Amino acid sequence: MSLNRKELRKLILEEIERISELSEFSESHGGKNFMKEGKRIQAAGKKIHEIGGGQTGAARRAIQEVGKFVHNLGEALGSINELNESDEGDKLPTVSEYKKMVKDIKKLGSWHVKTFKRY
Repeated sequence: MSLNRKELRKLILEEIERISELSEFSESHGGKNFMKEGKRIQAAGKKIHEIGGGQTGAARRAIQEVGKFVHNLGEALGSINELNESDEGDKLPTVSEYKKMVKDIKKLGSWHVKTFKRY
């Protein structure tokens, strides 16, 4: 891909604008509250993961997957000031992780229904 000077300048300015907008938000009062809530979400994810440790089998895996996903999401939100547009999203949970978590929750829900119907 070949870029001329004008296109290159435009791309650089767009990148600078995105980064400065993100850092401006993270330094604002709202941004600080946002990160604070992200840390709370992260802590909730850790607690959910610990709850899963007390379960067995499919329930353990499903609950721990939920805890891991919530923790990663909270971590990304809580450290928004450290993110920038050039990051490849290492901190954010992926769509495949989300889909796997939803699938595990559905399995857990159907297992619960089947178990209670027997009694």
